[in-house]
Amino acid sequence: MEEINAWGAYERGTAQNARSLGQSVVRRRPPAPDATAINGALRNETSSPQVAADPSDEDLPPTDDSPVTGAKSAHAVFFGTDDVASLKKTDGVPKDVEAVPEKEPSKQTKEWTELRHMAQDLFGVYFTADDTSDGVSKLRKMKKTGLHTRINGTMPYLTAYLKKLQLPSPILTTILFTEASFRGIAQVYFQNSPLSGLFILFAMFVQSTRVAVHGIIALIAGNLAGVLMGFDKSFLSCGLFGYNSFLVGLALATFYSPEKHEDYYWPVAICAIIFGYFSSILFVMLGKILSTHKTPPFTLPFNISTIFFLLAVGNMNNVDMSPVRSPELPSYDAKPVSKLTWEEFFAGAIRGVGQVFLANDTVAGILVLVGIMICSRISALAALLGSGIGAGVAALVGCDRGLIENGLYGFNPSLTMTSMLMFYVPSVGSVIMGIIASIITVFIQLALATWFEPCGLPVMTLPFCLAALAYIVIQGTTTNVISVPLSSMTTPEDHLKRVLRLSKGFDLLLGAIKSSDHTTCHDRSVKTMARRLEKERSSRRLSVTGLSFAKKNSFLEEEEDAIGFMFKHIDADKKYAITKSQFKRFLQDVGLADEVGLDFACKAFDLMDLDHSGDIYFDEFIAFSQISKHMPEIRRLIIKFFNFVDVNGDHSIRICELDGARSYLGLPPLSGEDKERLHSLCNEANGLDFDAIVNFVTIFKLKSIIKQYHHKREQGHDLSTSIHSSLAL
Repeated sequence: MEEINAWGAYERGTAQNARSLGQSVVRRRPPAPDATAINGALRNETSSPQVAADPSDEDLPPTDDSPVTGAKSAHAVFFGTDDVASLKKTDGVPKDVEAVPEKEPSKQTKEWTELRHMAQDLFGVYFTADDTSDGVSKLRKMKKTGLHTRINGTMPYLTAYLKKLQLPSPILTTILFTEASFRGIAQVYFQNSPLSGLFILFAMFVQSTRVAVHGIIALIAGNLAGVLMGFDKSFLSCGLFGYNSFLVGLALATFYSPEKHEDYYWPVAICAIIFGYFSSILFVMLGKILSTHKTPPFTLPFNISTIFFLLAVGNMNNVDMSPVRSPELPSYDAKPVSKLTWEEFFAGAIRGVGQVFLANDTVAGILVLVGIMICSRISALAALLGSGIGAGVAALVGCDRGLIENGLYGFNPSLTMTSMLMFYVPSVGSVIMGIIASIITVFIQLALATWFEPCGLPVMTLPFCLAALAYIVIQGTTTNVISVPLSSMTTPEDHLKRVLRLSKGFDLLLGAIKSSDHTTCHDRSVKTMARRLEKERSSRRLSVTGLSFAKKNSFLEEEEDAIGFMFKHIDADKKYAITKSQFKRFLQDVGLADEVGLDFACKAFDLMDLDHSGDIYFDEFIAFSQISKHMPEIRRLIIKFFNFVDVNGDHSIRICELDGARSYLGLPPLSGEDKERLHSLCNEANGLDFDAIVNFVTIFKLKSIIKQYHHKREQGHDLSTSIHSSLAL
């Protein structure tokens, strides 16, 4: 399941080099070419492969102008058109497959139902790539996930799960509001996880129950502001209204009194509500201004709201509150400072993480760090590293030892370092940039402290905001690091994973293009392997009886039994091998009856039939089933790669777009030879048709996997090893 992108609503347009990192994009495909193009591509012809179109992603929903019903919907989603008849062959049946009438099973037994679901799960990829369709069986939907997977990242399943509980509306609303509030607490550190927010809130209660209560009061006020003003509900559900207001409540309570569990004062609570509400208004206002620069407002609403309150206190005679600092003119006289010990340094680094929430307790800092770690280990490491850098720089320039030990020079660099690895893909370059930005943040903090000293104001997180804005606004102007636009932001781990997959997409594309130059050599190697496998088959045919071959096989038992049952059902004549016509009839029986999809599946069957005997044996059927099961994921990866390349969304891939994408990923431009091969595949508009190139690369990947499987079997590897090795390509 995709991670939740909390900042996508602010992204308006795409800046130079600020491409989407493969987030799901819903868009309709133009009509696909004739179905005969599929045959040409599957046979690896050297001519331009005009292959049928493909869906944009796994979450492509039905639209009002494209009703999704029956076999037509499966065809339409997979090939990108609603006109099924235009893609069918004139005779309705592939020439090399005998026509077989559709037949329905006589009994709808439990075994048959399970068999039908499994067949749709394995071979549905040849008919549709929509995981929400009936072509996906319950086997995949019921796949178990571990506890770590469920609590890791942004926990995208949680909101949908809560809504499915069918709770009374008031109770459900309260639970969803609470979840959004927890997300808002974690969003201070860019972590869109309710569990992270829960840990951080617990840390606040460890620090001070009074301060934590005021933070909750302001948090509720900020979220209610979004509801009452009718702002975008996605802002609330992702916690974007909560993080500034939560900090406002913590700051007002902290600056009023040093008492941790007592000394509640009603004017402070009232002001927490007022300025928590105001921070949400400021968030939307600043967001509208900064969204043109593809950057969020960070914690500027918190800083502005809190400064307004602290300045206003001087004229509020009925509010008993003293300045945070004693107003005085700055002094430039050098003062002797004692040497900082290592214990004080590490304590300051940990407390610096907690000081983002105005908590100087070491235990509170550790709990905040654990909360960040639940969502993102990279962010947690960045937060601690940034805090350590701040403490180290402050010690080197001779700052007050007590301030360093309490983490007051660590919290701003901690936020800066975390933001650098959130807005830029983690790499050596982004880490170096984050370190430099963290060092600069310390000097900005020292400068602002001098500036604010006559007013008795704290600098709060203004140094982080200024440093981070400087580095985020320049996104797209540097090619040494890969920027992450707001429309793609989730977690650093997810950013890194998607970029690595996109880089592999170029390997698939270039491999597909170059494969057309090696057709003859490939055919010779196929014939050699076919002759050797035929000898193996001849000896095997004498010893295999019924499903005893499946029982002797060393493959995983659960898969073995299920696929063995399917093989036995298809092999009605008990010849211990299934023909293409039997396979086609079985697909029709289980509801996969679209002729174009059947043709695609039969061509894949032909690829598995290495010696072109017209049938495949049980071990090949297991490999065919397992390879088919993994094809949807591979196909979606290919689609996301080309969505990344097609920055203007015109469904046509141009050479300049490919070079721009490679430059964005830090890869060298395409070679002249590769460009010549691509030019030979271009259409009249001098571009590569999106759907044709997607299917062309998909077919290349399928053929590569099957070729690797046969190669491993030729070397004497067992079935399980051969399958896993081929799928690891």
